[in-house]
Amino acid sequence: MKRKIGLSLIFAAALPLVAASAAWACGVLATLKLDTKVASPGQAVTATGRNYGTSNVSEVSIRLKSRTGQVVSTVTPVAGGAISKTFTLPQGMDPGWYVVLATQTTLTTGTPKSGTPGRTTVRIQGSAKDAAAGSAWTSPPAGPSSGSSFASALGSVPMLLAIALSLTMLAGGWMLVTRTSRSASRSPLGI
Repeated sequence: MKRKIGLSLIFAAALPLVAASAAWACGVLATLKLDTKVASPGQAVTATGRNYGTSNVSEVSIRLKSRTGQVVSTVTPVAGGAISKTFTLPQGMDPGWYVVLATQTTLTTGTPKSGTPGRTTVRIQGSAKDAAAGSAWTSPPAGPSSGSSFASALGSVPMLLAIALSLTMLAGGWMLVTRTSRSASRSPLGI
């Protein structure tokens, strides 16, 4: 009886893990790259990427800091989902690290297209007045700008709890199965 319960726990634990791995394996993620990793305010940079939608979706919006951050440019993907766009960084940017995102939404529902946004980072050195004066910014950059909120960080908690529960069930089932097979292999007199 313990063996059947143990095997049931193992199979019950494996099912969510298989479903989660299949969901992650099937997604095609959008990519985004900049031609430079360090820039100054007002500098022109070129963004390239792949795997964006070409039908029933909006143009790709290149944004700073978050999905809802300042739009610095828009671009229409070519056949195959590739993008390439040169845009100018805003003049008033402070020194530090910035997340650059390329977002796209479906036209029918208005929700983000699956696999987006594409993300990358850029370090801004100097300020608009330093660039005008011709001096370079020399102090270390601030830490990365966080584009995510506390609510979006909590979005992964249920998945982590499901994985933890699955692994616990897997370990419990394995213990029951191995305990049952060890006790079955012993002689009734313990010899």
